[in-house]
Amino acid sequence: MSNLSITIITPNLNGDRFLEACIRSIQSQQYPNLKHVVIDGGSTDNSIQILKTTGTTYEIVKGLNNYEAIDYGFKKYPSDIQAWLNSDDLYRDGAINTVMNAFEKFPEISWLTGTPSTSNDLGVIRIWDAHVFPSISKYTWTLSSKIFIQQESTFWRQELYEKAGGMSKDYRYANDYDLWFEFFKTELLYSIPQVLASFRMHSFAQISISNKGNYMSEVKRVQSQSNIGFLRKRMLQVLMGVDYIIIRIPILRNAYNSTKFRQKFLGFPIRLSFDDSGQLVKC
Repeated sequence: MSNLSITIITPNLNGDRFLEACIRSIQSQQYPNLKHVVIDGGSTDNSIQILKTTGTTYEIVKGLNNYEAIDYGFKKYPSDIQAWLNSDDLYRDGAINTVMNAFEKFPEISWLTGTPSTSNDLGVIRIWDAHVFPSISKYTWTLSSKIFIQQESTFWRQELYEKAGGMSKDYRYANDYDLWFEFFKTELLYSIPQVLASFRMHSFAQISISNKGNYMSEVKRVQSQSNIGFLRKRMLQVLMGVDYIIIRIPILRNAYNSTKFRQKFLGFPIRLSFDDSGQLVKC
């Protein structure tokens, strides 16, 4: 069992429909050194009653947008490891213990992510990307602006968050995407082949779906800040296209993966896996 502490922040405004399920998914992790804090923007629905009934630590802080509330929570409730989970999303069984064991066992890890997934209104899971090799990379954006690191499944050390300057005030919708860009500037991403969390898709009215156009517009703004020149970008596109093919051919991918080319030159995550005894090891 890890001795590291973790703070999970949940921003909420009138999210009572799924709030209790979100809270229970965190409480069921049964990790002893976990602080879960809900930053509520002044809900007028049943949210506050749910927070009281479930014994959840919360603050009512009006006037902050979603990302400002998250940043406020991280600064007020410091810990070794940080993450946020929106009020309509879920952690999966065993997620926190796996994550904390990884950070404890491998001090060189500054941030990591799991196998992305979504869920429906009832919380039924759907795996987003179950391929044995992660498809996300530091340079994935050179091929597509629609491949994302799943925020719900991503965790990091507080020092990295502080080094990145916290949440940018330059964006309203794509602050998570901007944060990953900042993380990538100094640290390698690690991946764990486990479903850690699920993004709940329940309504076209939910903020992340109704504002998808605004999100993508800001994503392009973040990408425009990259100092990668035209020729390097074209070279990366070619190499990543070849990579996409090779890792899907079993007879080639094991030898290819042993070269660590993906991690060294294409910015793909360093993979962790589970050995026969269930312990995390580096691939």
